[in-house]
Amino acid sequence: MTNQVEENALRIYIEKIEKENELLRKFASVKGFYDEYFAELPKVSSNKEAFDNVNELYYSLHGKYKYSDYNAFKRITNYYNNKSK
Repeated sequence: MTNQVEENALRIYIEKIEKENELLRKFASVKGFYDEYFAELPKVSSNKEAFDNVNELYYSLHGKYKYSDYNAFKRITNYYNNKSK
């Protein structure tokens, strides 16, 4: 039988795992990374800072960076933006 402290710890752990799973699914596409980047923009002072935060989040989940640097991210997003026109 578990006590209240163990139940709370387990609930917090499950919520953390669910959030990570949601981000993993979101980051499975270029659009998901792009959407997360735009969600981060209002919270920071520059586009590069938003990119760095999202790229670090990606790294924390995958153990590698999605993009090597901000310029690589801009090239890919410009390509996809122009392709959809």
